Amino acid sequence: MTVQSPRPDDASTVRLLGLAFAGADLVFEIDAQGIIVFALGAAERLTGQADPQLIGQDWANLFNRSEGVLLAALLRDLAAGERRGPMRVELAPRDKAGAPSEASLSVFRLPQLGARLSCALSLGAPAAIPPFARDARGFTSPDSFAVSAEYLLQEAGKAGLVLSLDLVEVQGLRDRLSRLRPEDAEEARKSLEAVLRADSYGGAGGAELGVDRFAVMRPSDTPAGRLLQGVSAATGGRESPQLARLPLDGAASSRNMRTMRLALDRYIESGSQAAERGFQDTVARTLRDSSRFRDIVARSAFALAYQPVVSLATGELHHFEALARFSKDTSPAETIQLAEDLEMIQAFDLSVVRSIVRELKSQPRTTRIAANLSAHSLMIEGFLEEMLGLAGETPDIRSRLILEITETRKIHDLDRANALIARLRGAGHVVCLDDFGAGAASLDYLRRLEVDFIKIDGRYIQSMTAGSRDALVVKHLVALCRDLGVSTIAEMVETDDVARLSRDLGVELGQGWVFSRPLEKPKWKPPPPASRPARTRPGAREVWG
Repeated sequence: MTVQSPRPDDASTVRLLGLAFAGADLVFEIDAQGIIVFALGAAERLTGQADPQLIGQDWANLFNRSEGVLLAALLRDLAAGERRGPMRVELAPRDKAGAPSEASLSVFRLPQLGARLSCALSLGAPAAIPPFARDARGFTSPDSFAVSAEYLLQEAGKAGLVLSLDLVEVQGLRDRLSRLRPEDAEEARKSLEAVLRADSYGGAGGAELGVDRFAVMRPSDTPAGRLLQGVSAATGGRESPQLARLPLDGAASSRNMRTMRLALDRYIESGSQAAERGFQDTVARTLRDSSRFRDIVARSAFALAYQPVVSLATGELHHFEALARFSKDTSPAETIQLAEDLEMIQAFDLSVVRSIVRELKSQPRTTRIAANLSAHSLMIEGFLEEMLGLAGETPDIRSRLILEITETRKIHDLDRANALIARLRGAGHVVCLDDFGAGAASLDYLRRLEVDFIKIDGRYIQSMTAGSRDALVVKHLVALCRDLGVSTIAEMVETDDVARLSRDLGVELGQGWVFSRPLEKPKWKPPPPASRPARTRPGAREVWG
C-alpha cells in the first residue's frame, strides 16, 4: 500500500482524526471545488493510480459519470459536523480485468477544516444494503422501495437504530417541470434523486411515488430541515417542500412495515387530494386506523349480522351469511380492506369464525352459517390448521359452517389454493367462491379451484333484465357451473323481477333485500307462500345438509 505521510503539525492531526472515522481502503480530502488535496491508502487498487497521482484531481474522476449529481449534492449540502454514508457508489470504469466496479463512500465535514470534506472509500458496497432496482434517474419503484425499506429497518434494528419513513411532497413541481426544456427537467429530477440518496440511510436512495411525491428512509434523529433544504435547492427553490415522518422501530418490524406499506399505498392513491389535505393527514390517519383495528381484533370489538340465503325455487331458507359490522361511521368493506393491508386479516378471520362457531353451538342443528374467509388468510402458513381446530371439539359443526373464500388480491398459486380448499372440503366444510366475476376471480379460478358453490358478483345481478348482456353472461355461467357440478348463488337480489329472472336463468340460491335485510340473530321465517316467486323450474337440488 502506497502511503503519503502527512506533516506532524496540528492541521495534519485534525485531518487524520477526520479521516479515521472509517476503516476504509482509501481516505482522502477534497476542497470546496471537489479537488483532492490529500490521499492515504490503497488508491492503486481502487483507482489504478498511486496516492500522489490523485492529488490535484477532481474527485469526480474516481466515480462513474452517473454519480456526478450525487457528488455535487454531497459537496453542496453537507453541513459542518455532518456525516453521510456509507452509501453504494459506482467507480470509474477501468480496462483492467477484475478491477472493482463499486465501493461504499462515506463523507464527513469537520468544522475545523472549513469547506473541505473528509472522505473514505471501502471496496465493495455496504454489506447491509443489497442492490435494488432503480430507474434511469436512480429512483427505486414503490414496490422495490417497500422491500428495501423493510430490509433497512431490520438491519438498523440490529444496530439499535430507529429509522423513519419520510414522505416528501413538492407542490407545484409538476407544473414547473412542464415549463422547462426536457433536458433541464430531467436534470432537475436527477438532482432531486441525488439529494434523497445522499440523505438516506446507507445511501439506499428514495422512491418516486408521483411527479411531486417522494419517499426515503432516514435515521429518525436526522434533522428534517436538511432534507427539505436539499429538495428545495434541487427543484429550483421556488416551491416549499412538505415533510411527514413516520418513525419505525426495528423492534416491531413486521407491524411497522405493514403501517409503512399502507401509508405508501394511501399516499400514492391520494392524487390531487394530497395537495389539498396534505399527506401528513394521510400518515396520521394510517397510524390511527392501524391502532384502531389492532384494538378491534384484540377485543373482538365487532358485531355479526346474519343475512338469509334462500332457494329461488321454493323461497325456503338455506343458510345465513355472517356479515361483520364495526360502527355506524365505518364501512365494513373499508375496514376489511384495512385488515388485509395491515396483514391482520388472518387474525380477524379467526376471530369471526370463532364467534360463528359459538353461535352455531347455540342454534338448532339445522342452522347453517357462512363465514367469509380471505384467500390471503387461507394461503398463510399454519392458518388452515388453526381454523380447522376451532371446530375440532364438535366436528358436526363443520358441516354447518360454510366457508366463502373472498379475495381482493389475485391468488398467484392456484394449485396450492386448490389443495387447501380440498382439505377444507375433506374436513366437512362446504366451500363457496365469493364475488365470482369481480376483480381477479375469473374462469381460470373456476377451472382450477374445486368448490361447491360460486356466488355471482352482484354487479351482474342487481340491474339485470331479460335479454340483457348481464343476463346472457349469467345464463352461460350457470350452464357451465352445472356441467362442472358447481352450484350458484345470486347476490344483491333487490327486486322480485330480478329474483324471478335469476331463477329462470338457472341460479339456485339468492340473497338480497328482496328476501330479508341482515338480521341481528340467525332466525328468520320465509314469507307467506303467496309472496314467494312462483316455482317454474323443477328439480331444485339441495347441496348442503
